[in-house]
Amino acid sequence: MEFTPEEQFLGFLNTSQIFAENAIFDYPLYHTTTLVPEKNLIKISAPIESVLGKRMEHFFACYVSQFTSEEIIAQNRQIIENRITLGELDFLLKESDSGELSHVELIYKFYLFDPGTGTSELDHLVGPNKRDSLNRKLERLQKKQFPLLFKEATKKHLTALNIDPENVVQKMCFKASVFLPKQMGKTSFDHINPHTIAGYWIKASEFTFEIFGQNTFFSPRKKYWSVFPEQNNTWLSFEEIEPQINILLYKKFSPLLWMKTPDGNLERFFIVWW
Repeated sequence: MEFTPEEQFLGFLNTSQIFAENAIFDYPLYHTTTLVPEKNLIKISAPIESVLGKRMEHFFACYVSQFTSEEIIAQNRQIIENRITLGELDFLLKESDSGELSHVELIYKFYLFDPGTGTSELDHLVGPNKRDSLNRKLERLQKKQFPLLFKEATKKHLTALNIDPENVVQKMCFKASVFLPKQMGKTSFDHINPHTIAGYWIKASEFTFEIFGQNTFFSPRKKYWSVFPEQNNTWLSFEEIEPQINILLYKKFSPLLWMKTPDGNLERFFIVWW
């Protein structure tokens, strides 16, 4: 099942920021506008990259170019010193009316809330395969990605663009979907934006015919994870989806599933291998 660039783009834009306001850093958030399908959506180009993060960077560039008064001065500018890559500036933008310059770091993540990991709210957010975490990403932003603007190796790039780093406002656009343990129920968070709660997660042993057998399913490829299940029209029975899921679990990949119940309700959840 393939999904159009427009469907992927809408999913990206309509994903909430992980923090309702940026109380973690001193950097302001870069907010995107929520769009309504078929009302104010124009033709979106197809991204070349298949990696999810790079696809989202493509859609962010489409958004800035088509829905804002900002100009992209530089995108994915690699900073190299002595043949060592220090990092990458995601986006340098210039507001056409005010002339304001901004450096925007774009992050698009899926996190599972695992109470067994760490001791704090932010500790509990890990990637579906436990290969990354929110805290690790925040540390990288604070210690590497934002300070990169002021590195000596960055100066030549900024000079060529006639940019003084002291005049650049650094912003973060951190979109995320958070999945809670199925039995956890509703909870309140100190930092996490509740609008990022997108579904739940279960262990492989919990995905049984007795519990889920009356529903239909679809497991999107990772590059389509931004799409909302309402866009899907291919649904498989439990018996049809189970072999697909087992292959991924055997390879230690936690699949994302979309589920449609007999009464037409749609749910999103992960099945974890760990």
